[in-house]
Amino acid sequence: MTMTLPMTLPMTPSGLRDELEVDFAQAACELAEARALQAEKDTPDHRAAVAECSARLDAVLDMYLDAGFPR
Repeated sequence: MTMTLPMTLPMTPSGLRDELEVDFAQAACELAEARALQAEKDTPDHRAAVAECSARLDAVLDMYLDAGFPR
């Protein structure tokens, strides 16, 4: 019995940059939505959502900088 692994293409620098930019835009939109919900009603769940979205946005920015893309 042989195992086949899914084939993945190597990520090019421009492909990685594009992916991180998409991730950043999505995370920024989610953060804006979470902040709007928190502004409507400040609950522990809404505060947690804002914190989670902020952390995700920070992580994407860290990956972007770690990849060596210009600021």
